[in-house]
Amino acid sequence: MKEQTLKEQTLKELWSSLDPNEQANMLRFFGAKLFVAPQTAICYLRGYRPMPVKKRPVLTDYAAKNHAVKLKFS
Repeated sequence: MKEQTLKEQTLKELWSSLDPNEQANMLRFFGAKLFVAPQTAICYLRGYRPMPVKKRPVLTDYAAKNHAVKLKFS
């Protein structure tokens, strides 16, 4: 089986590369799995606030499985 290579992106870069339907799915994921209000999720996704360290592993798994992206955090 061939290993899939993941491209590295920040959360903001991933968010801006998504179409509106994928963005809506990601907002739903933030609410369902990360227990974050939509307004707070938007702040994380647009880079206004840093993502809490405790929530990063779940988000990293989601990005890798659904978008083939390895998230990088500063």
